[in-house]
Amino acid sequence: MLEKLDKYFKRPVGLILIVAYKGIWGLVEILLGLGAVIFSGSLHEVAKSDYVHGLILRELAEDPQDIFVNWLLAHVRWLDSAIYIGWLFVALGLIKVGLAVGVWYRSWAVRDIGIVFFSGVAVYGVYELAADFSFFKMIALFLDVAILFYFWQSLPKHLGPRRRKILISKS
Repeated sequence: MLEKLDKYFKRPVGLILIVAYKGIWGLVEILLGLGAVIFSGSLHEVAKSDYVHGLILRELAEDPQDIFVNWLLAHVRWLDSAIYIGWLFVALGLIKVGLAVGVWYRSWAVRDIGIVFFSGVAVYGVYELAADFSFFKMIALFLDVAILFYFWQSLPKHLGPRRRKILISKS
C-alpha cells in the first residue's frame, strides 16, 4: 500500500506522512485557536456587561462565601490570556500549514525555515519535558526531533539540486 502512495503522489512516503502530519495538526491548531479567540472574546464581553456585574454583586451580597461566584471572579483574568493564546495557536498553525505546503512543493527555502522552526520547537520541547514531564510531551518531542532529522538529512535527497543565483555584473 505504501508503494501505491509513493507512485500515486510521486513523492516519498516519509514526505507524504510529514506533510499530512504537520498539515493536519496545523489545521487543528488554526481551528482551535480561532475557537479560543471567538469563544473567549464573547465570554469577555459577557463578563464585563453591567447585567452580569449586577448579578454577581447580588449573589455575593446574599452569600459572600459562594464558592462558584468567587471562583468566577478569580478566573475572569484568564479570558485575556486565552485570547492571546488563541492567536498564538493560529500563528503556529499557519506556520505548520505553510511548511507542509512548501515541503510538498519541494522548496529549499521552506526546508531551511523548517530546520530553524523545528529546532526551536525541539529546544522548547526539551524545556517543557524537563519542567513538567508527561508521556504525551515525550512523544511529541520525539516526533519533532524525527521530523527535524528528516528535514536535515533525508529531505535534500528529494528536493533536487539547489538553485544558485548567479549575479552578473556589467563592466
